[in-house]
Amino acid sequence: MAGIRISEIGRAIVYRSVPWAHSPISLKRESFPKGAVPPHLRPYLFKKGGIPAQCAAETANLKGAARVTAMNACVSAKKGH
Repeated sequence: MAGIRISEIGRAIVYRSVPWAHSPISLKRESFPKGAVPPHLRPYLFKKGGIPAQCAAETANLKGAARVTAMNACVSAKKGH
């Protein structure tokens, strides 16, 4: 588990954890400025007709963690991972 230095506490983010987490809240450092998309995630952005959009349509009948899991599996399968 990673910690946050006292000197970085101003950049800390507290948010509700995902439903399957053991703790009700999570604390982490800001990875990227708000609105920024890191280069390694750009291929996964929703674009008209792109893989994420196709998988969103295929998993539209699911909700919550089931949809997240299905979206991950779908995108991985279509990307060949």
